[in-house]
Amino acid sequence: MEASNVPRSMLPSSQSSKSHGVKTWTDEEAAAKLASLKPVVGGRLITVFFDSTVGDVLPWSFTPTQLQVKVVPGETALSFFTATNHSDKAITGVATYNVHPPKAGLYFNKIQCFCFEEQRLLPGETVDMPVFFFIDPEYADDPALTRINSITLSYTFFQTDIDDDDDDDDDDDDDDDEEEAA
Repeated sequence: MEASNVPRSMLPSSQSSKSHGVKTWTDEEAAAKLASLKPVVGGRLITVFFDSTVGDVLPWSFTPTQLQVKVVPGETALSFFTATNHSDKAITGVATYNVHPPKAGLYFNKIQCFCFEEQRLLPGETVDMPVFFFIDPEYADDPALTRINSITLSYTFFQTDIDDDDDDDDDDDDDDDEEEAA
């Protein structure tokens, strides 16, 4: 089972159990956790690889600005992904994610992420989108992860506003029909 993403608006405000996969945080929880967070002294470096794809109908390019980052458990990291809308219309999309290996996802914590909310890009617009994260210091104590020195964070962007323009056109046609009938 892989840890996967659900938009923040669909989650309860807090996920306190590691059995639910990747954690997300409220502002208050994040501030408290970050205030006490310290990199594991003498901890081994974990390489976090980034991967990205887009759904078939989404005319965007979406790539990590860096392919990897090295962190010690307990250390925060900031990375960016670049998205470009190649269409002549504004389009809204949402990103889902997974972490591999799945066991590592239990320790992967995102403080801020573009994947928490839908993203709307104007025609031809390019944006850099951040993900701010850390690997829980307890990662270093998990015997199942002793030999796991790399984690892959993968995102897929999907279009969320398919056929919005067509619906608007249909409403206009209905109004014309009603006027002709009157």
